[in-house]
Amino acid sequence: MEITLGGIAGLVAAIAFVVLVIFLARVLGAASKTLNNVANTTAGLERQLDGIMMETTALLHKTNRLVDTIEEKTELLAPVANSIEELGTSLNKVTDSVRTVSDTVAGAADTNKEQIAQAVRWGSVAVELFKKNKPAETTVQNHSTATTTVEKKPRRRFRKKAETPVTPEVVSVPDVESIPDELKGDRKS
Repeated sequence: MEITLGGIAGLVAAIAFVVLVIFLARVLGAASKTLNNVANTTAGLERQLDGIMMETTALLHKTNRLVDTIEEKTELLAPVANSIEELGTSLNKVTDSVRTVSDTVAGAADTNKEQIAQAVRWGSVAVELFKKNKPAETTVQNHSTATTTVEKKPRRRFRKKAETPVTPEVVSVPDVESIPDELKGDRKS
């Protein structure tokens, strides 16, 4: 058997082809393992996504119910909010009215200081008169029951006091010449 150049080239080509097939088999085996791992990961992701989808769906249902509840509560609170707004407006009007009245009273008090002082003096005098004429209480002891009872004295009646005599110091008489003729009448002097 003679080895020829063509035989050596065929043998080298055959060995190269075997080596190539071995390397391709290894690469394909590694690719197969990688694809199997990818398939397993994808299956795991599908299971996880299914769980996430179910949880997301439940969360969306709860959120929708919560939104519905909030809308119902908002509709129920709308009249309350309107009432509070109206109450605030009314309170502002009352405050403005009170401010106006107090400003008016303060202005009137400033302009009528003397009349107010006179009214306070008359009030004090009336209170003092009431206190003076208030019936006094007396104590009467009942010997049969040995208890003390209080009887009030009958009220005093106010008598009309005599009028104060008119003196020249009290009354000033106008000069006769200053009296008009119509008021003089038919007097003869």
